[in-house]
Amino acid sequence: MSSSHARRSRTARGFTLVELMIVVVIVSVLATLAVYGTRRYIASSKTGEAVQLIGAIKAAEEAFKDETFSYQDVTGELTVFYPKSPHYGQYKVQWGGTDSMSQRWSSLGVSPSGPVLFGYACVAGGPDENVKSPTDSGDISVGNWPSAPPGNPWYAVKAKADLDAGGPQTVYVAASFTTQIFSANEGE
Repeated sequence: MSSSHARRSRTARGFTLVELMIVVVIVSVLATLAVYGTRRYIASSKTGEAVQLIGAIKAAEEAFKDETFSYQDVTGELTVFYPKSPHYGQYKVQWGGTDSMSQRWSSLGVSPSGPVLFGYACVAGGPDENVKSPTDSGDISVGNWPSAPPGNPWYAVKAKADLDAGGPQTVYVAASFTTQIFSANEGE
């Protein structure tokens, strides 16, 4: 009887160390994939604000041009952003107020429904003015940035934020002479 008792205790020992290590490795890989996927989802939800608001700015500029035959120069430079914030992307900032910049955005008809993560700049010019390129400030490189047709009024829009607090700026740009919204460092 003692040999059958010894046989039963050997078969009922449980998991070996190798089997346990395999389970730990599999769980670790699954956890890493889950964290990576969650971060990408959060980053894409943050960048969705910029794409949506740039689309709204483009539509507002076109509506403004339909009424006045020119685009509205809101910020004057593509390096002056609204709303004012020392750290775009780290904290949401309320849109609106009583200052002159807020009034220019309001007269354009752009007013998001809540606070924003990105800072926005919008410049415009007449047919005899050179288009201000979004690459002039050096924080974005757009390889296929189109040139504006000569003799037409134009506008350019830029949004930027540091979404991961310390990495490169996520930047979006668009203009009146292209239907595309260009990006650099998307989600970073």
